[in-house]
Amino acid sequence: MLRLILAPPLIVVTAVLWLPLLSELLSFLTGRAAAGPVTQPKCRLPRLLFLVPAHNEELMIGSCLNALSAMQYPVEHRRIIVIADNCSDATVSIAKECGVETMERIDARLPGKPRAIAWALDQIDLRQWDACIIIDADSIVAPDFGLGVADLRPLNDIVFQPNNVVLNEFDSWLTRLAGLLGRCRFEVTYPLKQSAGLNCPISNGMGIGTGVLMDGGWRSFSITEDTELYAIYTESGVKIRHAPLATVYSQEADSLRQGATQRRRWLAGRLYIIREWGPRLLRSPRIGWRQKLDAFVELGLSGPVLHLLVALAIVAISLLMVGGPLGQWIAILASISLSALGVTTIVALARHPEPYRTVSSFMMLPLYAAWRVLVLFGTMLTLRDKGWHRTARTAATPSVASLTPPRA
Repeated sequence: MLRLILAPPLIVVTAVLWLPLLSELLSFLTGRAAAGPVTQPKCRLPRLLFLVPAHNEELMIGSCLNALSAMQYPVEHRRIIVIADNCSDATVSIAKECGVETMERIDARLPGKPRAIAWALDQIDLRQWDACIIIDADSIVAPDFGLGVADLRPLNDIVFQPNNVVLNEFDSWLTRLAGLLGRCRFEVTYPLKQSAGLNCPISNGMGIGTGVLMDGGWRSFSITEDTELYAIYTESGVKIRHAPLATVYSQEADSLRQGATQRRRWLAGRLYIIREWGPRLLRSPRIGWRQKLDAFVELGLSGPVLHLLVALAIVAISLLMVGGPLGQWIAILASISLSALGVTTIVALARHPEPYRTVSSFMMLPLYAAWRVLVLFGTMLTLRDKGWHRTARTAATPSVASLTPPRA
């Protein structure tokens, strides 16, 4: 009797776990050959507007602005603006010392990064620029970032995402795991999506063509604005491309305490976006079923560690409590659902500058998995909290020259 009760939900969950694998298999099978360099004339470098939203970022903003100012990109083709949002520390003075244009916003009633960006864009003549790029103040761009973005031109009518690599990847086991996940996405998954004509999710370093901005304005005001913009633009049929030759380095929380705040915010924001945009994506006449499936995988399913936990739980329950041929088949299918994760991890490790030390971090996966489950339950208990909670920063940052960007 128990096996009859357990088998149907286990089959359903296993089928859901197969969706990421199915999406990647379809991308691999239907992917187009790499297009190579754009064949149309590239007579003019795009004009790039860089916005750096900052709230009390005195620890990191100097490094961020120095890297932007030192880019190998013509000064006359770029504009860098710091949006100092309700700052009470030395953020503004540091930005001015770096010689960077600063816009100060004081609005205690409506704080937050999305509203600060919208406020700044209302004061800028976007017709003078080809794309607006949002850089977090705790990030550092690679010296050739601008040229890497320019390789995608024309930019006016697309959204794009550069490589987003962990800045402090080698600081701890936690940052190593985060760094490996980033390499899996930007070295394997994003190029696969690009070849299949699918939209890439966006995050720090995202760029939005000014034609897109002038057509619809700044459209997200949630606590995870990048994920919401991915849903909005995908539903609208706007192309989101990967910029493999441009890299931005973002600081990752180097302790579980720091990371909990960040991941609770991400999870709560994603649940809101699924509720608001999931039905619209499914109904959208502007995108095909392949893009709908991929968007559902990106927005609706758990990360790799939770996927691993669920799959292992299904295997154990199927073998111990369902039993027989049915239990064995469910366990096999649940195990196979992990194959896409395994392949991308192996490919990323094969290209990794420190593969063996990174593999040794896998010993901490049980602790990390337990922590992720606690964060998940903590998020469920605090879903009514719509406030943005800032992740703690660490002042020390490695040199960009010491980092290894993903391979294009």
